[in-house]
Amino acid sequence: MIECRGLTRRYEGRAVIDAVDLDVARGELLVLIGASGSGKTTLLKMLNRLIEPSAGTIRIDGHDTADSPPHTLRRRIGYGAQRAGLLPHLDVAANVGLTPRLLGWDAQRIAARVDALLARVQLDPATYRHRDVTGLSGGEQQRVSLARALAAEPPLLLLDEPFGALDPVTRDALQEELRGLREELGLTVVFVTHDMNEALLLGDRIAFLEGGRIVRVDTPAALLRNADSPGIDAFLRAPRRQAERIEALLGAGGEGA
Repeated sequence: MIECRGLTRRYEGRAVIDAVDLDVARGELLVLIGASGSGKTTLLKMLNRLIEPSAGTIRIDGHDTADSPPHTLRRRIGYGAQRAGLLPHLDVAANVGLTPRLLGWDAQRIAARVDALLARVQLDPATYRHRDVTGLSGGEQQRVSLARALAAEPPLLLLDEPFGALDPVTRDALQEELRGLREELGLTVVFVTHDMNEALLLGDRIAFLEGGRIVRVDTPAALLRNADSPGIDAFLRAPRRQAERIEALLGAGGEGA
């Protein structure tokens, strides 16, 4: 679905993304992870030309993205920004239906799609359809943002830390919803996160970025078996430590019983 070759982005002579080669298979969920400043968000935004490459090529579904006007390309790709990125002057339904409206869908089709997606992300359409988005909770806004990203039935979804600011219960619910939607719709997903637990739970493969370069792409199981570098090991240390503590608490509870 995605082929990147020699992908580079420079700012003031410095390479933020440096000659990246990356393939993402159709139907795969690839997680981009790395420390702040590693280039993961820049790489994600280059895929739909929110940020233009300084060099290199990107092919999506066999087509060079440079051959399409940026706005046309973006209408074929679902995008979920950090902190929801909803338009405050539009209500929930107008936010979700924005891309289908730009694509010329008729009003009845848009309304049906909006209601179906709101229901799918567990927001009752009758209650939420005409709500002011600025009055929604963080979790509700992220649900609307996910529905908007899916509205035009895109085969590819780009998500930039979409659940980062949510409470654990809401975050877990939306992660499960994403899994279900992806399997049902056959979506290809590129997902940026700084949370290793989230990467391990969601990703088919995980791509680690350091200094604008991808240092390793592998499955969660392979990474857990062999971190292979100090940077990757540092990211894996937290989930391992948390799992050990939970096991210890469960063991202590069992002894007490």
